[in-house]
Amino acid sequence: MYVVRKYHQQIDRFISSASPGAFLRVFVLLLFVLAALSALVFKFGAPAMNGRPWDTPVILDGAWRIVTGQVPHRDYYNYFGDLPFYLTSLGMKLGRPSIAAIDYGNALLMTALVIPAFVVLKRRTSALPAFLYCLFIALLIITPKPMGDPYDCTDHAMLYNRHGEAFIALLGIIVFLPPRLSFANRWATRAEAVLAGFILMALLGCKLNYFVVGVAFFCVACVTGRIRIGWALLSAFSCVVFLAIALVLSKIPLAELIKDYRMMSACQSFGSRLRGLIVQGIKSVWLLPLLLLPVWESQLAEGERLGQRPTPWRHLVVIVVIYGCAALLISSNCQIGEMPLLALAALYGAELIQRHSSTTPEPPIFATARHLGAVLLFLLFLLPSIIIDIKTVRFATYAAIRKEGDSTETLQSTCLNDFRFVRGGTRYAYMQTYMASLDEGIQLLRRHSNPQMRLNVLLFSDPFHIALGLVPATGGLVSLDGLCKASHPPLSRLRGNATHLLVDRGCQTFHEVYGTEWDALHLQVVEETKNYTLFRIP
Repeated sequence: MYVVRKYHQQIDRFISSASPGAFLRVFVLLLFVLAALSALVFKFGAPAMNGRPWDTPVILDGAWRIVTGQVPHRDYYNYFGDLPFYLTSLGMKLGRPSIAAIDYGNALLMTALVIPAFVVLKRRTSALPAFLYCLFIALLIITPKPMGDPYDCTDHAMLYNRHGEAFIALLGIIVFLPPRLSFANRWATRAEAVLAGFILMALLGCKLNYFVVGVAFFCVACVTGRIRIGWALLSAFSCVVFLAIALVLSKIPLAELIKDYRMMSACQSFGSRLRGLIVQGIKSVWLLPLLLLPVWESQLAEGERLGQRPTPWRHLVVIVVIYGCAALLISSNCQIGEMPLLALAALYGAELIQRHSSTTPEPPIFATARHLGAVLLFLLFLLPSIIIDIKTVRFATYAAIRKEGDSTETLQSTCLNDFRFVRGGTRYAYMQTYMASLDEGIQLLRRHSNPQMRLNVLLFSDPFHIALGLVPATGGLVSLDGLCKASHPPLSRLRGNATHLLVDRGCQTFHEVYGTEWDALHLQVVEETKNYTLFRIP
């Protein structure tokens, strides 16, 4: 407390400054960080894998199909959002078809999203929180690690979750936190409505559950009076326009896109979703009082200033909804232990304290103490995510500098010669097993591929088309993980125009899902290896 008493002016200036000079300094620093992260990506390329490398080809296969002229949902079944595929296909055009193309696409998205995020935050909060929140969004996009995994589990598994969290973190700021009075501007407000509509469209391209959360944010913001109905209608119109443009440019049929999403959503029952939400809500419910504390404190200060009882229900609803959506996302995604959306709730509460304490007639030292407490609470929810992401970037960079990536001669002879794996560690046995299966599949296809072959790879993920530079047959799917007995595409659509099918040995999944319909294909075995069976369709 002595430090606060003696240096309260300096502390308050550091954490609460919203002067043009302060924003200019943190913006320059932010540009430096973005340039440094992008330079690491373009210098070292893809990280050496050390987590779930078998997920990475899911993104590659979807992007490779786009590069070779196929259209998602029309030419192949896809229950993921399409944004990661198009970003990776853009990365392939910037470089070449490789693992690094995923990182190139992420670097482009990071820069394109963080700059407008800084402009949005500049109108709503002070310089320090704006910088930290933008850094948080940048690391969400660029870090090659699934959320919730240890820092050294480097891979591109569930990349769409990171994209969705970054977009929803910015959308929440726009719809829930109104600009400060000094930044009120009609045209800027309308521009943000258009931006919010674009983000909502992008969330549909990430994953369906993120789009649902985005719609929920809009509804709650309207009910609580955080946004006006006219503003929301402009955002909805903007979303429809951007979606129409995206569908026209990509040639994706809207009806097939909705059908694929419906098939995927039917694979999980409402009861299992509800159980997952309840379990995650109970496990993290102790965080909710911490998030509600700054709201109550700010409303007490406001009530004292006006001589009235505090009425914080609108703010409490916003915090509870953000917390509920964070629990919903973690329960519906394959991740554990990380809820980035709570940083949005913490920033919301911290900004409420800053705004209300500045209008309260109290000694400056008490205002500084309030600001410091609010920022510390914000950091409590923000720093763990930032720190583990920085550790992951550091781990991946050191592995690249020391050339610790392991590969095989077979992989090195393909387009995926940057598909490397971290040597040593507790997960290296899994990496070796996966490398052996990659070699096995590549050698099998090299023995039998020819210009007349039209191949569909029906596996958990397909690295073989891009590795060998093969043009995929129509039909198929980007991941076998989206196939279940309760909901699946017709077998004719899955087969497409393929002359050959590469599947897991035993075909257990297809026998369970399609039964006698699968047997009726009368597939002829071309060759069977330890893990795979290559069929010819009569």
